[in-house]
Amino acid sequence: MNKEMELESLVEALIRMLGKSNERVNDLTNRVNQLEVILRESLLPVYHPVHQTDPKVISEKYPS
Repeated sequence: MNKEMELESLVEALIRMLGKSNERVNDLTNRVNQLEVILRESLLPVYHPVHQTDPKVISEKYPS
C-alpha cells in the first residue's frame, strides 16, 4: 500500500511539473508571437492593395 501511495504522489508531482512546463511554453509562444507582430509592423511598409490599384491614387503618384 505504501508503494502505491508513493507512485500516486510521484505521478501527481509529474503532472504538476508538466502543467507548469506547458504553461511556460504557452507564455513563451505568446511572447514570440507578440515580437513577430511588433517586428512585422515596424519593419515592413504598410501594404494596401486596394489603394494601390485605385486609379486616383495611381494618377496622383504618376501624373501624365
